[in-house]
Amino acid sequence: MDQLERIQRRACRIILGRDYPGYAAALTQLGLTTLSERRERLCLKFGRSLLGSQFEHWLPSRRSEISGRCTRNGHKLNIPRANALRFSNSPIPYLTKLLNQYGY
Repeated sequence: MDQLERIQRRACRIILGRDYPGYAAALTQLGLTTLSERRERLCLKFGRSLLGSQFEHWLPSRRSEISGRCTRNGHKLNIPRANALRFSNSPIPYLTKLLNQYGY
């Protein structure tokens, strides 16, 4: 991720030449976002599209469906338990965290 971001930073510097004000200002000037922001936005869009589709069963159940109680966080998805970092960074737990963080 860092290497790709470094390439984008270098491309911005080449495009703007002597008028390069800095990475954040260059992104604004060129109408771009950082690669991590773009990836997060695309993953969130994909997760929201999963919720209303026939593949909704891929995501974990809502907390209220599991406990049967009406709580303040009942609308949130239950985050799968992960014993390994590899699984916690896999698509389903990552999408679940994003959907809970930004709402759906």
